[in-house]
This record gives sequence, structure tokens and C-alpha cells, in this order.
Amino acid sequence: MPDPDLVASFFTLTGAGFGEPPRHGFRERCEAAAAAGFGGVGLHVDDLARTQAAGLSGADMRAVLDGAGLRLVEIEFLGGWAAGADPGLATTVAGVEAVADALGGRHVSAGELRGGDLDLGEAAARLARLADRLAARGLLVALEAFPWSALADVGAAVDLLRRAGAPNAGLMVDVWHFFNGGADVGALADLPGAGVAAVQLNDGPRVHAYFLHHARAARRLPGEGELDVVDLVRAVADTGFAGPWCVEVNTPEFRALPLETAARASADAARRVLDTAGIRT
Repeated sequence: MPDPDLVASFFTLTGAGFGEPPRHGFRERCEAAAAAGFGGVGLHVDDLARTQAAGLSGADMRAVLDGAGLRLVEIEFLGGWAAGADPGLATTVAGVEAVADALGGRHVSAGELRGGDLDLGEAAARLARLADRLAARGLLVALEAFPWSALADVGAAVDLLRRAGAPNAGLMVDVWHFFNGGADVGALADLPGAGVAAVQLNDGPRVHAYFLHHARAARRLPGEGELDVVDLVRAVADTGFAGPWCVEVNTPEFRALPLETAARASADAARRVLDTAGIRT
């Protein structure tokens, strides 16, 4: 039986590294996710046009989702806005809207991949405008901090959310980034806006340097690393978050697996963690 609140994030089933085109097509990813018991999937904004170029229209993609009993939950990735407006930002936002118009969606992950200094006042104003625009599509904006970036930790993300004051913008809790950015579960108290807007389950080692490399090569299945995934899941649930629970895993070994094996392994690992934490999806 599918778990309606268990979601395969886009990168988990691509069979490819970050920034690389998926090794597995949209239809194949959906079929494998459904067979493993996922109730939803994620899509990268660039993958809509890529899939359409391969011969599937937006209507065809929606039919694939419906036929597999899946819904589109997560849209990746809204970047290029926090540390100054990137020239490609307008195209990215339009792409997110195109995905939502064609396939729906619950939340869009957002953050800043670039380094440098961050003007929180200006970044908050841009976030508020983006969140307001995406609210027209019924989307939450899930803000994620990356340890190597200008928005480096959960504290900075929460400060930015509070300044923005957008009711549909909240925190993305990615287990790997949360702990390796130096946060603890106390950071989840009294969150502004949408609170915990989304969760990405994974695991891995504690690292103190080369964050970008490790994030893209050592983000393991939940429960198969050094991070206290169960404790974090319980703390997230204590904020009132009740799902969906997305799984985002991507290591060289994992993406080399057959698609069906990767889908089953990620779903099973997430269920074990949620069961241990006392969460039922």
C-alpha cells in the first residue's frame, strides 16, 4: 500500500549526480516510486522541459502521475535570489510556475547556493515577493540553509523568514544540512511563517569542511549515518508538522543502483526511521 505522505525527492531516483541530467526518465521514476510505496514525487524545474522534449506533454506527465497513484509534491529549486538577484531568476520562477500549472505541487525548495555576504533586509524583501507570487499557485516556499553558502545555517534562515513575514514561507529541514550546519533541535522552537514547511530525510557523516563535496557525495539513506535522524523527526513532529516526509539521498553508490532497488531501499529506510520515531504515514 502506498504511504500518501512518503515522497521520493527528485534527486533520489534520478540515478545521476547533482546538476547532471537524470539517467532515468520521468515515467520510469514514477513507476518505481509507486511500486516502492511512495505516495508522491519531486521534480526539478528543468526536468519539465527535458521530459517534454523527450515526447511527454504536460498532460501526459499528469496522466503518468495519476496512473501511478502519485502526486507531485516537491519542486526543486528556487535559487539565485538571496545574495542579489541572479540574471536567471525570472526564468527559474517562470519555470516553477510552469511545473505547478502543469502538474500541481505542494512546496518549492528555495535557498542560496552561492557564497558571499548576505544583506538580510534585501534578501527578506525578495523572499517576501517571491512567496507572494508563488502563493497564487498554492505553493509553500521551503527555505533551506547550506553550510557553504551565503545562507549558511538554520539560524540565518529563521531570521530571514521572520524578516520576510510571508505566511506561506517556512523552513526546509534537510537532515544532513540541518546538523552539518551546526543546528540542534532547539532551533525548531517558535518558527515564523509556515513553520516547518518541508522535510527531507537522509543521513551521513558529521563533517566540518568541504561541505559541498560531502553534501553531493555522502548524503546517505536515513538511518545509515552518524546523524540523529530519529530525534530530529520527533522534534519536527512536535512543531505540529505531520508530513509529507520527503527522502533525498544521493551518493555515487546509491545512484549506481538499479532504479527499482534504489526506490525500495529509500522507501524502506524512511519507514524504519518514521516507525522508530513513532510517526505513522
